[in-house]
Amino acid sequence: MKLKNLIVKNKVYILLLILILAAVSSVIADTKTGAAASREYRIKAAFLYNFIKFIDWPQEKMPDNDEPIIIGIVESEDFIKAFDPIKNKKVKGKKVILRKFDKLGEMDENKDQSQWRHKIAALKECHILFFCHFANKKTQNQIIKDLSGFSVLTVGQADGFLESGGNINFIKERQKVRFEINLKTSKQNELKIKSRFLKLAIRVIK
Repeated sequence: MKLKNLIVKNKVYILLLILILAAVSSVIADTKTGAAASREYRIKAAFLYNFIKFIDWPQEKMPDNDEPIIIGIVESEDFIKAFDPIKNKKVKGKKVILRKFDKLGEMDENKDQSQWRHKIAALKECHILFFCHFANKKTQNQIIKDLSGFSVLTVGQADGFLESGGNINFIKERQKVRFEINLKTSKQNELKIKSRFLKLAIRVIK
């Protein structure tokens, strides 16, 4: 049984790897003039695009119409060009659009919360929210908390991101980009992650 599971996992991993490599090759072809975009973020952009194929959102979040799939990038700094090749590509019959969220600031409990609520409302429109470079962990955790239950797939790349309520976290293992999944918080967000996708994660919190 263990051998069978290993074979299945390898087949699924190879399939995802093919998808990622195909996406990355198109990224490289499209970014010859964008030398500032790092290879690592081109790979992560390809991962984000392919995550959509393995995750189902609720009908009300992703209805069967021509509404686009929104990927939000938080604090992208100089790496936003790395995500350009997935912009306007189609997946699940829908166009992917990117939204950049920089300088979100910090929630101040002693001040008027209307501006903060306005920012959160914009983030809630996303299907995926990727925390690219977000130094303020307190604010990051508050955003994750405020988005809980709104079917936004939160993706990060920091230690403790899953434990803070995030759904998927990128990590580097032997110089390769891998990911871990918090299945518990994903279910709370009404996100259905396909079982064959879970097998690719190096760690799953259930």
